[in-house]
Amino acid sequence: MAALPSALRTVADRVLDSAVLDRVQLVPTSGPVPAGDRTVLLCRLLEQLPDEDAVLALRENAAAVPAGGALLLVEQVEGADGIELDTEAALHHLRLKAAFGSGVRTERDFERIAALAGLRVASRRDIGWDHRLWELAPAR
Repeated sequence: MAALPSALRTVADRVLDSAVLDRVQLVPTSGPVPAGDRTVLLCRLLEQLPDEDAVLALRENAAAVPAGGALLLVEQVEGADGIELDTEAALHHLRLKAAFGSGVRTERDFERIAALAGLRVASRRDIGWDHRLWELAPAR
């Protein structure tokens, strides 16, 4: 078997039964959720993605939602609940910025990313603890 990336080695070493390992091909991939689900909930996925990857993730997930379905997004938002980032949230922002190049985004940032993915905000509401829930729909 060819050398595997570390994440796949973990799967091969700890999850798969060694008796079947020679019949399994582990292939690193990424892509949209399986088609057919009526509702897709993305919870704090975009905080670990730079803008270009966040746009791609939204676009791919939206493409997997059937007509009449819903794409829901829950993310921490700078300024949600009408307050600015506290010290802990500011540190979280700096960690995300340093590790992933993303940071805690503003409402305007999320709406820009959604628009670049070909989506519009159908509804939004604060759900507490600096988090907001968006329902995204195809742009008209």
